Amino acid sequence: MRQAVGRDGRRAGGMLFAAVLLRCSSPRWVFVRPQPLERRIAWGAEAIAVCRAAVACERPGAAELLARALVLQAGLLLDSRRYEEALAAAEESLKVPDAHISSAQEAYGLLMCTLALGHLDRTDEALVTTRDTVDAYRYAKPRRADRSMGSMAWALRADAWVLGRSGRTAESVEVYLHCVDLLRKLSLWQQAFRSHVLYCRVLAELTGGLRALGRFEEAVEAGSDARERVGALVPWLYPEAQAMRAGLLVDLAWCHYATDDLPRARSTAEEAVARCRMVRGSDPAVGDPLLALALDGLAHFLGRLGSHVEERAACEELVGLYEVLAANAPDAHEPGLADALDRLALCQTRDGENAASVAATERCVERYRRAAGREPLLHEPELARTLANLCVRQSGIRAFDGAVASGAEALELTRRLAEADGETYRTLVADRLRILGRARYRVEDDEGAAAGFEEAESLLRELMEEVPGTYEKGLAAAQSELALALGAAVDSHLDAGRTDDAVTALRRIRALTGRSALTDVHAACVNAFARARDRDAEGTGRIWSRETGEPWPSFVYRLG
Repeated sequence: MRQAVGRDGRRAGGMLFAAVLLRCSSPRWVFVRPQPLERRIAWGAEAIAVCRAAVACERPGAAELLARALVLQAGLLLDSRRYEEALAAAEESLKVPDAHISSAQEAYGLLMCTLALGHLDRTDEALVTTRDTVDAYRYAKPRRADRSMGSMAWALRADAWVLGRSGRTAESVEVYLHCVDLLRKLSLWQQAFRSHVLYCRVLAELTGGLRALGRFEEAVEAGSDARERVGALVPWLYPEAQAMRAGLLVDLAWCHYATDDLPRARSTAEEAVARCRMVRGSDPAVGDPLLALALDGLAHFLGRLGSHVEERAACEELVGLYEVLAANAPDAHEPGLADALDRLALCQTRDGENAASVAATERCVERYRRAAGREPLLHEPELARTLANLCVRQSGIRAFDGAVASGAEALELTRRLAEADGETYRTLVADRLRILGRARYRVEDDEGAAAGFEEAESLLRELMEEVPGTYEKGLAAAQSELALALGAAVDSHLDAGRTDDAVTALRRIRALTGRSALTDVHAACVNAFARARDRDAEGTGRIWSRETGEPWPSFVYRLG
């Protein structure tokens, strides 16, 4: 036929040839696997060229066929993630001169515009267009030839999807639920054939939305329904649905975990990893990020189940995968690489590989530092957290100077975050004061360590006044650490001949015994006074009496 009509379509039969190309590029046959997407796009492009030639020859019906070819091509370009081209084709399909298009085709053109704008992150425009799309489908009167051009359910799914990309998750979920209700009212024939893939996609996306809202039981119900409906036939007929199924399994695994079903979370995550590997084999650009998400979940579940050897293997694979992704798209994937490195470092610490753990954490910190430079509000909290982890791990290999530097930077960042959001970060300030205090204690900066522990104690007492019954363990730990630091400060001041400073430290540790009933705190106080008396009874006794107006304590430890 191509030889008969010529490639420019100007000979007789050009319109028929274009119609055949459109039929091949966008088949409507049920249970027949379509040709590869790139081949269908090529057929669609050829159909458009033939239609343009027919329009130039002013053939009757050519404008309408061109508009149809353009809108069908927009759908194919969307499937191939060529969103700019898809938007251009959809917009042109609505503006072909002298084309009298059906109301259903106009609605489908608006739908394609909505989806393309959403993928291009032009969400404000997409929100406007999606309202027009819903209105258009509400009043559309589809002809038999237009049945493949969407429906109200398609419009509602697009509306929900755009709302989700705009951060309006609660509204998005409500629209998804409305869409599910609409699909359930269809006949079994329509559910099984015309709308089956759409039904699966809506349920999969609804699962993700419900998970984001913390409605995990509902998410498990929707996700399990979607998982059953997808089966093996849908991905075979529509290869692009492989990615949908893989993403669904990732969400469903986390929902099982949130509902305390760890064994099912693990099995679902293992299936997700397997499905993602299949997607990766056919389309690495889609499969690699999905596989990273699946491995991340699997590693977490394995850790919670105590399967540490398998957890570490998953973490090592995850780090390697994220290194490739971050090399190509650092803005999108460096934070994921940093988190994977931190998790791998934890596995290495658990296995006694402390030097390797520090090296991995240093790489993690560097990645978060870059990410925080681009988006401070999003990544500075994680940078502070991993700096605190680095401080602890450097102490584990006796790199105490580095530990102090890391702990000080972590504390400085956390203080700055607490200025903007004290309710969230004050507890973390107390934790990081104690982490830095322990590092300073190791480098014999006893006064610096004691000051940090005292501030942590004071902060935790304030928090306990606001929320009684919490933070007792943290407060007890801070007091125990403070007692040790003050006892060491007494010794260091006496070593340096600073008897006045030693007595000041003794007064602080004695005051601590009035705030704490912990046995180790009182024991540390007794020991500090005993050592001071043994080393310089006359000097410390004289200064004590001068500063306090009291005799040297003979008993400071309270039984009970």
